[in-house]
Amino acid sequence: MMVERFRNKLRSRGGKGMIGLRRQFKIMDDNNSGSLDMYEFKKGIRDFQVDIPDQDIENLFKAFDLNGNGEIDFDEFIRVVVGPMN
Repeated sequence: MMVERFRNKLRSRGGKGMIGLRRQFKIMDDNNSGSLDMYEFKKGIRDFQVDIPDQDIENLFKAFDLNGNGEIDFDEFIRVVVGPMN
């Protein structure tokens, strides 16, 4: 699954805890807006060397964009990366 591959890549780059995930998100957020647009998300996927075709990246973006506003904020990012919590 694409989300799982992305999670594993983030973990391998130090994104294990909340601080590490925040750091990974900030690295992807090129314009420091506090959210990721499609361009930043695609660039982040490529920068983290996650081998996912462009069409799948767009589907992955939609999976992260929980409220459907065309951007991924940190809360949405965490919900998808961390997954369901007890």
